[in-house]
Amino acid sequence: MEDQNVATQDERAIPPFDPARDHSARISRRLYNVIMGGLVIVGFAVIGACAALVTTPGFMLAVYQNYLPIMFGSVAASIAGIVVLNLGMKREGFGMALAGYALVVASIGFTTGLILPLYDLPSIANAFVGTAIIAALFTLLGATFPAFFARVQGVAMTALFALLVVSIVGGFMGVSMGWLDYAVILLFCGFIGFDTYRAQQCEATVKMAIFNAVQIWLDLVNVFIRLLAIVGRRN
Repeated sequence: MEDQNVATQDERAIPPFDPARDHSARISRRLYNVIMGGLVIVGFAVIGACAALVTTPGFMLAVYQNYLPIMFGSVAASIAGIVVLNLGMKREGFGMALAGYALVVASIGFTTGLILPLYDLPSIANAFVGTAIIAALFTLLGATFPAFFARVQGVAMTALFALLVVSIVGGFMGVSMGWLDYAVILLFCGFIGFDTYRAQQCEATVKMAIFNAVQIWLDLVNVFIRLLAIVGRRN
């Protein structure tokens, strides 16, 4: 009876969000975390591979000659990946969810890879190490203080919208906003903690590991890009 009560309380703690109530085949919590962490690492490997591809002169020339179509195509692929991922979460099996993950990681990894050649290797290494430290710290905090991070999402989403508006307005007005990088890093630290908390509240299934890996990877990519902008030295 006590176990049933705990299960009921846990179920209520998860918002009525369809993927979070995934009832497909369960896996162990350890395997779930390994899959999720592995997919995040693969996402950063894709960024590195795209950066290596961009450094070839012929490919770089093709990118510059077709810059707008490539950018619009990348945005479209990212949106399509998110749609496919969410559709896959509502179906049996995890093939479609994995396809959505691949689309999101390939498109955003490609555009992020275009940025890396602009910076020297020590700057990229420093930004990567800083991102890894932040990831480890806020993953630990998200697991240690779940009650706090459970309430973060609403505030963080409001702050994200506000920063987006400020950055657009400031860009049109030509206002220097060096503080914005620090604000975005702080904001996505909160998202890392929240997404870590939510990942541990979800059912331990392959589909949920894929879904949460995408969320955490996107958080880390935002932190990495902003850290690179702060510490980076341009080539």
